[in-house]
Amino acid sequence: MDDQRTPSPESASHGTSRRTLLTAVGLGVAGLGVAACAPADEAASGAAQASPVSNATPPNCVLAPEAIEGPYYIDRKLIRSDIREDRQGVPVELNLRVVDAKSCAPLPGAVVDIWHCDALGYYSGHLDLDPNVAPMPDPHIDPTDPSTFLRGTQISRADGEVTFRTIYPGYYFGRAIHMHVLVHVGDKRVHTGQLYLPEELNARVVATMPYSDRPGAPERVTNETDFLYQQQGGAQSTLRVQPLGPDLSHGFRASLSMGVTPDETPPPATFTPPPTT
Repeated sequence: MDDQRTPSPESASHGTSRRTLLTAVGLGVAGLGVAACAPADEAASGAAQASPVSNATPPNCVLAPEAIEGPYYIDRKLIRSDIREDRQGVPVELNLRVVDAKSCAPLPGAVVDIWHCDALGYYSGHLDLDPNVAPMPDPHIDPTDPSTFLRGTQISRADGEVTFRTIYPGYYFGRAIHMHVLVHVGDKRVHTGQLYLPEELNARVVATMPYSDRPGAPERVTNETDFLYQQQGGAQSTLRVQPLGPDLSHGFRASLSMGVTPDETPPPATFTPPPTT
């Protein structure tokens, strides 16, 4: 249903376990339920290319839509900000902010996991899966190789923010371009989400190398035709994007804020599969 493949193994010494890191920073906060908070500066910075639905400034605290995890999550325990390894593509500086959903105060010490496919649609750990054909419908698929590109974990700073250096994702059969995010507070998972990018920008990026070097590529699913985008709050999960230079080679800064409500547990995301033809 979601996620896949490509090589570049990284030794265990390059990662730190979530449990070890939580112990080190003294995290004992329990709580669940996540909200997206869009401060005015964030909304203004991405007004031109942000949400494909509306350019209006969002309210301060709006519950972030829960989304399915997808079958390709791997807890590699890779505490790192640069997740690119050898993957080529348009550079992206991904800035995510974790805040308290009730007060919108920054929440330090939250554990944020990110993973997404490469420019050709492959997920690390699943290089055996062809992104040009329909993925298996399993809710989880065990990894088949040790590659780790485009996966990583960061701990939110005093301002509630984490920053990842990555590339603009490609796409695979049946899905719009997206990233995955998990947020933990203490030992508890408080949010499972999928992050999208503006459709106009998607079209520009996939027309360039290495995204376009793809014989047999499937027809690309847009945000508006992606069933999970439509059913799981894709418009509210669309990153706000700023160019970092005059052309695509300079890359983008992509931002979104997420807030945790410690006294609520978000229910698992559900969806209705698209009709088969």
